[in-house]
Amino acid sequence: MDAKDIKKHLKKNVEIIIYDVATSSNITAKELASKGAKEGTTVVVKSQTNGRGRLGRSFISNSENGLYMSIILRPKIPIDKCANITALASVAVLDAIESTSQCSCQIKWVNDIYINDKKVCGILTEASYNYEENLLDYVICGIGVNVAPPKNGFDNSIKDIAGAIFEKEAPSIYKSVLCASIIDTFFKYYNELEKKPYINKYKEKSSVIGKKVDVYRGDEIIRGLAIDINDNAELIVKTENGDICVFNSGEARVRKSGDKLSI
Repeated sequence: MDAKDIKKHLKKNVEIIIYDVATSSNITAKELASKGAKEGTTVVVKSQTNGRGRLGRSFISNSENGLYMSIILRPKIPIDKCANITALASVAVLDAIESTSQCSCQIKWVNDIYINDKKVCGILTEASYNYEENLLDYVICGIGVNVAPPKNGFDNSIKDIAGAIFEKEAPSIYKSVLCASIIDTFFKYYNELEKKPYINKYKEKSSVIGKKVDVYRGDEIIRGLAIDINDNAELIVKTENGDICVFNSGEARVRKSGDKLSI
């Protein structure tokens, strides 16, 4: 996979920068953004030595069977609207996977993509804030997709939850096709960010709405029923004592069948 391969399938005119090895695509993209890289510049790293996920977790991404990319954005929006970009990216990746494969995907709030109850994609959105103008300076949207399993299988620490788009090898051009599709679909939605054309699908493809969940927020665990996701991509949960809680961050885990929960 190289920049020319991706651009063969790409409609959007953006700069593609590919690294064989880097600490992470997000770290590299942030360095470029701080030096003035244009919006849309996309960093693709074939192998990451320090991939990161949400909540400070590591993201195992040293296999060339994955697609690891970060898009540089310069939206003129307040920082509290960043969740919209995360939701947008989730739907863009879902659309791209479904349109380039035979897979059907779901979104686990906030931004993980699942196929057959296995996580195939994680998204990490990071922002730099301009305090003088009270606006975002830039946003980095990092996307990591398991295209196929590593040659020796997934690491023991994630093998029970990790999956991939293909059970074995992917077609040789697939990563280039998927990367181009993600970029094009992302900017289709991004160009109408304020209108939120992606939010209905974000709800429709949710794997948590209607499910009993534990929401982890720091050291706190809130148990309840996920009843909806609002237009700001916030999760609405009815707790065991009947309270309605709205979450704009955290992690929701669906409770196993048979777990008791009084609503």
